[in-house]
Parts: sequence; structure tokens; C-alpha cells
Amino acid sequence: MVEVHYKRGFIHMMDLYGSTNIEHKREVDIIIAQEVLFPNRESVKHVSPKGFLHSFGKTLVINLNRTENEIFSDIHKNARYKINRAEKRDSINYHELTAPTDEQIWEFKQFFDQFAAQKKLPKANYGRLKSLRDKEALIISYATDEDATVLCYHAYVKVTGYCSLLYSASARFHNGEIRNKIGRANRYLHWQDMRSFKRMGLIWFDFGGLFVHASTDGENHINRFKKEFGGEEVDVDKRIYPQSMIGRLVVFVFWLKMRKRSEFLRARRLENNRTYVTKKT
Repeated sequence: MVEVHYKRGFIHMMDLYGSTNIEHKREVDIIIAQEVLFPNRESVKHVSPKGFLHSFGKTLVINLNRTENEIFSDIHKNARYKINRAEKRDSINYHELTAPTDEQIWEFKQFFDQFAAQKKLPKANYGRLKSLRDKEALIISYATDEDATVLCYHAYVKVTGYCSLLYSASARFHNGEIRNKIGRANRYLHWQDMRSFKRMGLIWFDFGGLFVHASTDGENHINRFKKEFGGEEVDVDKRIYPQSMIGRLVVFVFWLKMRKRSEFLRARRLENNRTYVTKKT
């Protein structure tokens, strides 16, 4: 379990990874707690709609407790070809930062924010990233070409037994040939991340979420990209706990905006049943 504190504007935040159990009130405005319900485990949870905003999403996880050949063979053959080409013909280089400096975190943020502006995504939170680093729970990886130009970046949260993708960003070019090269580099980067996490002794690689009901071409593309790597779809229990008057107001506004999203509708059905069970397979 990893607990990190940071600010989003004037809001004091706490993220909790690996558990949704909040045992006592904290001196923050909002707690965001999430737990990936991995396969081959049994979990019985009591769900109450009171006291928190609940979503029940999905993610894709790769079992790293296998040989590299077994993991690689599960990847779609077209993606395997692109990974091999990135390494052997594109001369893509892999870099990993397990204890990034403030400057390295800032460089990642600058790269991601440019990507986010084009994709209309929220910017990376610098304080959140530094807090994760200070908890020894942040891994940043990136791929460069033969000219040392950064083509893509990944940032992960490291929790006991697994890593979850937190941010992913690619360089933006209009040239089609370069875009294809970046696509190959991104797949190569994911594969090298998996190999590295396996060497660390981690059991699971988590892609950081799937769209429950993809409704746009962009969402479908992201789901297809992740599913190229094989793996298993599992549920993600996420709960947002307000801890102050400001927190309650912010969570209410968030609920107004998000209440019709698929992951919140799934949670509502579970709340009506009061419990859910994830059984061993």
C-alpha cells in the first residue's frame, strides 16, 4: 500500500494505492483510494454508497510471474514485429529512472504537458510525482532514438507486487513515418518496462485502466493498443472520500460531471447489491 500527499490548486489531496479501506479521518480535503482486483485471489467487500463517491472500472494486467518468452508470446504478432523492429532497425534506446531527481521529474512533466495540451488532458501534477518519488513509489521510463531525441515517456506507481501506469505520453510529429516510429517505440517501451519490473520481482504489470464502454475512436484505439499485449481484464475499485467541507463540495461537483460515466453506473449497481465477490480462478 502506498499513501501520498500533494496539493491540486488549493485542495489538499491524498492518494491511496493498493487499498480502499480508510480507517480514520485524515487532515486533507479529499482521499482517492483505489485497489486493483487481481486474478487468482478471493475478496469480499461490503459496499455502502454513504460517505464516498464510488466508481468500479476496469484495467488490463499482465502476469509477470512467467518466463519472458511466455509473456512475449502472448503479445499480438503485429505488436511483436514492431517491438523487434524498434530494437533492431530503429535503434531505440530504453531509459529507466527508479529514483528521479526533481529536474528529471520536471522534464517529464514538461514533455507530458505538451502531449496533454494536444489531447485535452489534465496536466501532470508535479507535487504528486515528487511525493511518489519520496515514497520510493515512482518509476519513470522513456525511449530515445539514435539522436537522443525523446520519443515517449511512461510514469508508474510502484506498489507491493505490481506497478500501475500513471502517465503515458508520446512526441507529436506530423510526418507519418516518424509517427509510425514513435508507435513502435511506445510498444518497445512497454515491453522493456515489463522486463524490468519482472527483474525487480514484481508479479503484475497494470496498464492503468481501460475504458469500460469505449464511445469514441480515441478510446477504442487506446483499448486496442493495450489489449495487443495480451493479459487479463480485471476490475478496479476506486473510492473518493471527502474529508472536509471543501472536499465535500469538490466531490459533489465531480459527481455532477461524472455520474453518467460507465464506471460510476457499474458502482451504483454494486451498491444496490451491497456486496461483490471476486472469486479465485
